[in-house]
Amino acid sequence: MQISARAAALRSAIERATGEPAAAHRTEAGLRISAPVPADCGPERWADILGAITVADRWGASGAAGLTQIWVEIQEDL
Repeated sequence: MQISARAAALRSAIERATGEPAAAHRTEAGLRISAPVPADCGPERWADILGAITVADRWGASGAAGLTQIWVEIQEDL
């Protein structure tokens, strides 16, 4: 799937901040990028992650069974 330069830069920033691969998929709103957060994530890494994701149109995190996943959504023309 081709993504915009903005989406590619955001995905790269998320991967650098989390140290994990990020997945991207299209949604009705545009594009969603998500990545797992390492279990040993400390305050400095969380600061890096927040710096990466808060530039998106929408962002958040969810957790279950001891695993945390961050996500961002950006509006893109499909």
